[in-house]
Amino acid sequence: MQISKVAIIGAGTMGASISVAVASAGYEVYLRDVSPDALEQGLKKIDKMFQSLIRKGLAAEEAQSRKDRIHPVTQYQQLENVDLVIEAVLEKIDIKQAVFRELERVCRADTILATNTSSLSITEIAACTSRADKVIGLHFFNPAHLMKLVEVVPALQTSEKTCIQALEFAQSLDKLAVRVEECASFLVNRLLGRYMGEALWCLQEGLATVSEIDKAVNDYVMPLGPLALRDMNGADIGLAVAKFNFQEYGERFRPAPLLERMVEKNWLGQKTGKGFYLYDPETGKRTVANSAVTELISSSEKSKAQFKVQHLFLPMINEAFLALQEHVCAAEDLDPALMAGLGMRRGPLALAEEMGLKTCLEETEKLFNTYGERFRPAPLLKRYVRAGKNSIKGADRELATI
Repeated sequence: MQISKVAIIGAGTMGASISVAVASAGYEVYLRDVSPDALEQGLKKIDKMFQSLIRKGLAAEEAQSRKDRIHPVTQYQQLENVDLVIEAVLEKIDIKQAVFRELERVCRADTILATNTSSLSITEIAACTSRADKVIGLHFFNPAHLMKLVEVVPALQTSEKTCIQALEFAQSLDKLAVRVEECASFLVNRLLGRYMGEALWCLQEGLATVSEIDKAVNDYVMPLGPLALRDMNGADIGLAVAKFNFQEYGERFRPAPLLERMVEKNWLGQKTGKGFYLYDPETGKRTVANSAVTELISSSEKSKAQFKVQHLFLPMINEAFLALQEHVCAAEDLDPALMAGLGMRRGPLALAEEMGLKTCLEETEKLFNTYGERFRPAPLLKRYVRAGKNSIKGADRELATI
């Protein structure tokens, strides 16, 4: 089946952005939401995205041509001839399952049904249909029309043919399409969660200030510090994701109590004007670090350890080895995915090689002896060090034997 017509369910920020990405690649897009008002709001978002692209150099005529490929619809029945559907509604399993039941009712039997969920089980969504082999995850990163990564996540029931078609479609959008086997938070957000969590623990333990942590990370490898990023995404969202990962993965994902205290204070970041930083109420721009954050930390929680920026990335590196051990992705895809999805200048495996795998293990073991499960070394990392390796090159062949 050749894909030419694509439906997007949900005209919110992600649905609008995905529509721009898909229409820009030459596909006819049918953007569906529950009401004309919701669609109108979505089309306004799309207009703003195209205006931004024009300011960056896109010809106005080309922008109009792309926009003309986006067709607003309110009825599921209008999607009966599409080749691919991408669902981008609220992150609630019951709402998504209801959408997929409607899609199954109206779409052709060969239509691929994709979800843009960032964390929910693709397998559970697929199980509510009688065509689970056609269901797959296409996890775009926000903003979808600019970010280069798409995680392609098959359900347990997804056919290999559907997976290949989904990978080819994502590649046709000029994206890096990475196949990721289903796990909580998938690949990039799973590894991001370990690094973001450690930054909070570092702050809570008094090892460095908000500004020191973010500057060190900027200088080292990231385009935006973890605490500025947490403010951008919202502490309430961050806490919900952290609790979800803690439930799924256990102790190493335990959220720092500081995050919950900030949510209780309604210090959520940019949207409330106060988080790890303070924000100008008129412009919304970041001004200075929020010095009151330290008041939420008791003296008994503080540590006398020395701050090292590399220690923020040891949990991410360790999680990368756990993901490889679980065959979540191909080893060769891991660093490109993190670089495309997070803007890292070097991926976690490159950082591990730069530090030295033996040093990574030794440092992680020291921290494990101090902090416990947050730093329990991945068995695969131990195996590489015991084998005298300092590179994961050729790891896909080696991992095939595990």
